[in-house]
Amino acid sequence: MKLLFISDLHLDPARSDIHTCFNQFIASCLEQANQIKALYILGDLFEVWLGDDASLPFYQNVIENLRLLNEQGIEVYIMHGNRDFLLGRQFEQAAKCQLIPDPFPLDIETKQGRETILLSHGDKLCTDDSDYMAFRKMVHNPQWQQDFLSRSIEERIAIAHSMREQSKQRGQQKPTQIMDVNQQAVEKLMLDNNTLTLIHGHTHRPDLHHFNLNNQAARRIVLPDWNPDAKAWQIELKN
Repeated sequence: MKLLFISDLHLDPARSDIHTCFNQFIASCLEQANQIKALYILGDLFEVWLGDDASLPFYQNVIENLRLLNEQGIEVYIMHGNRDFLLGRQFEQAAKCQLIPDPFPLDIETKQGRETILLSHGDKLCTDDSDYMAFRKMVHNPQWQQDFLSRSIEERIAIAHSMREQSKQRGQQKPTQIMDVNQQAVEKLMLDNNTLTLIHGHTHRPDLHHFNLNNQAARRIVLPDWNPDAKAWQIELKN
């Protein structure tokens, strides 16, 4: 049985091309449902999520597709990203998926025996970007989230728009390497979780990185973001 891993779809009502790609992906999964055990979405399924009450109505097709996977026996696990960190219980119930923490250790069976693969969105590893780390700490504070969700939908839209514009402006002024993951942070996370394989997204820099970790061969697999010209949007592992 296969395990599928995707991230950084950034689904947005204004991007019908990405929705088309997602619908095609779902159709492909349904065609081979008896070969797929689970789908793991490692953050930023949505471009923005303003709270379940505000965003659920705009993504009924996406939610229906996720529910279809579940009904055909494909387990769906979703991790919060830096764009949709407010996904909540109502979304989870509507989509018949399971929200998972970041990081998330996944035990799989390989030819060499049991192996733990660590899953993460990846943004918490961008420790060189001090502005972003301060922002991340703020928006993951339960009090900040409670205050944000207590506001009207119109207020939330205005706040989210302002935050995106500020993020774009800051990003244009930063060296690109600052917005990538920090290798020391990667190694610490992997050592803390006793794993030699990390899969993450966020950086939009798909690649396979090999390195040495405690005198053992380790690897970091970076998932791609979605665009219509991509050759592949997912990676597969057999379990």
